[in-house]
Amino acid sequence: MEALYRVPFLVLECPNLKLKKPPWVHMPSAMTVYALVVVSYFLITGGIIYDVIVEPPSVGSMTDEHGHQRPVAFLAY
Repeated sequence: MEALYRVPFLVLECPNLKLKKPPWVHMPSAMTVYALVVVSYFLITGGIIYDVIVEPPSVGSMTDEHGHQRPVAFLAY
């Protein structure tokens, strides 16, 4: 099996690239990372992210007051 995995790497050769980080990309501050962790924690424990993962929003239709079918992206429970 290992010989089978080795075949593409015998044919392909990795290019010698010298990649640089763009100058506008900076390391975020510790407080920014902490804020993102806390916000995502509350979104997960609040069930918002869980609901989107388990039951993704789907496109459906609802009937309006005139009897017409209108498409909606987020259906009510």
